[in-house]
Amino acid sequence: TRIPVSGSSIDDIIGILHAKDLLKLWGKALSSKIPQDILRPPYFVPENKKIGELLKELKKKKNHLAIVTDEYGGTSGIITLEDIIEEIVGDIMDEHDNEEPLLVPLGNDAAYVDARLEIEKLGEFFGIELPEGNYESVGGFIIYHLGKIPKENEKIEFKDLEIIIKKADARKIHKVMVRKKESKSDKRRDE
Repeated sequence: TRIPVSGSSIDDIIGILHAKDLLKLWGKALSSKIPQDILRPPYFVPENKKIGELLKELKKKKNHLAIVTDEYGGTSGIITLEDIIEEIVGDIMDEHDNEEPLLVPLGNDAAYVDARLEIEKLGEFFGIELPEGNYESVGGFIIYHLGKIPKENEKIEFKDLEIIIKKADARKIHKVMVRKKESKSDKRRDE
């Protein structure tokens, strides 16, 4: 496990802490600051770096993590070797990943859905065509159409679907309940 360590701000990455290096200090008296001598130098890459070039560089430098910077030198994020490989070959499950399904059918035209599910798969499950946009996932679809990240228990209606946010935080949607709304002809049949 590799953890970026910042100085005075997120844009001041001073090193990368490896968990195994931290374990070497187990049981020793330490101040609240991380000792500089156990930090490894950060590897910085620009946002527009081509993924193929980055993969070659990470392999050559035997590095598993890079700090991504914007055009002003600010920290944009991180990218790992695993991120790159998963982008090329698809998700890689490791011993710590849960193999929880992204869509759990609940009968009666309903499903419990992980917001990471591809939007096309949701449309296929419900037999409806959902519009394309600047998103790939169910969570992205919801945020795109609302223009915000919804709160838990918030309801959204889109065409024949009712979507209830089951788990969300300030940064993203995690889980939703999706249900196909009853059509007027279905309601008349029930009466």
